[in-house]
Amino acid sequence: MILTTITGYGQRKIKILEVKEEGFNIRMNFQTIVDEIEYKGLSIKIIPISADKLNTVFFNESVFNGKFEYSHYDRSRNSYFLKKTKRKREKSDSEFLLEGTLWLLDNEKINQQEYDELVKQIIYNYDEVAGEKLYGSNKIITSNPYYVKNKYLNVFKIKISNPTSSHITFNANIALESGNTILNPLSSDILIEELERSNLMNLNKSLILKRYNLSKETLIPPKSEVEKLFAVLPLDFNNQTLKASLKGAEKKFSWDVIKNEKKIDESYTFYEFAIDWCYEDVVSSDGLNISILKSNASSVFLGDNELYIGEESLSDTFEIITISLYGDVLFYSIASLKGDYFIEKEKNRRKIISIKNKMIIELKKKVKQ
Repeated sequence: MILTTITGYGQRKIKILEVKEEGFNIRMNFQTIVDEIEYKGLSIKIIPISADKLNTVFFNESVFNGKFEYSHYDRSRNSYFLKKTKRKREKSDSEFLLEGTLWLLDNEKINQQEYDELVKQIIYNYDEVAGEKLYGSNKIITSNPYYVKNKYLNVFKIKISNPTSSHITFNANIALESGNTILNPLSSDILIEELERSNLMNLNKSLILKRYNLSKETLIPPKSEVEKLFAVLPLDFNNQTLKASLKGAEKKFSWDVIKNEKKIDESYTFYEFAIDWCYEDVVSSDGLNISILKSNASSVFLGDNELYIGEESLSDTFEIITISLYGDVLFYSIASLKGDYFIEKEKNRRKIISIKNKMIIELKKKVKQ
């Protein structure tokens, strides 16, 4: 449902911003030469794995419980009805906006992802410290012990298969070779020490290390395969070949490293558009507007009361989803927009984007005693 009125009563000269982007992008792939060897009755396979790919795995496993029957909810019936409990006091602005955001979700005006993003913006607006704690370092990495001091370690998966009928202990020293650099796997004790030093240590990471990190001695049961992880300090991969060896093994693991490095040095042109907020029939700058941008375009950005559209995205359609507090009343809007509607290049004019917010009449800030 589109609850937005777009008008073009105000016109002004086109305002253009030039934004320069500098940096670099690196992408690495590993082409296997040898990734499996036989070692003292065991079959050993080593696979390079991107540490950030483990974030979701570790996060999901952080809810595991030793009980034989347990449940985990990101949202539950109890929390749903608890939020509907009548308070005997006036709601704060942030509580009222959060209630309104839940109303939008419950009434299928927005989806779960849009709800989560609006909640994030509300929390940041009222408590930046709480926002940083919840979202600043990407909450999902709170269970990844291979993220230390704002960097991911290089992580490898090791599969150890025991085809025999006897227990075999795997305790080989592993050495990673990249050019003239030789690195050994970091023990759980060292990882914990570095995580504590960076104030990143928690119970989830400790349990993940006990579950996954390769120990000095690992007992492999008969007719079974065990998967573990080990990590080394970040490698530069300037050498085109990566090798790994086990002490006492004649054969080495090896991979061709395909490193694609691209320098970024680009300039981009953006058009700036002003936004007027209309609360039913009242245009005012006194309201508080919490907005998120829903767009497939690569260069559309939202400011407080401005919209920035890249030249290449002027013909792209996008949405601005907003929940607003004006006085003691909640409003919302879902605006579908296209940049080239608001600009006339030949006349050097741009239109003001006027977004009309609809009142949420079901919700009241003051609670009846």
